[in-house]
Amino acid sequence: MPDLAPIHNPRQTKHITDKERAKRRSDKRLYATNHRTWRKLRALVLMEEPLCRQCKSEGQLTQANEVDHIDDDSFNNQRNNLAPLCKPCHSKKTAKEHGFQPNE
Repeated sequence: MPDLAPIHNPRQTKHITDKERAKRRSDKRLYATNHRTWRKLRALVLMEEPLCRQCKSEGQLTQANEVDHIDDDSFNNQRNNLAPLCKPCHSKKTAKEHGFQPNE
């Protein structure tokens, strides 16, 4: 009698929590978001340019409260790669970069 082929048991995909996803993202950064160097750089960018760059280009005046890496490379902390954005604009840009489409 021939031997039976082994039964295939695929590995179950582990559900990744938001906390785990954030940790993985921060592990890829040059500086953690709570690192002193990043906090100083972030404060400098927001002091030099206090308005959201995206809103300003659309004719709105909104205070920036986040700093975005324009090329999505968290290792590139050159000043010309950092843009001040408000929370909604930063969220939209990040979602678009990661392939999420808005429900409009």
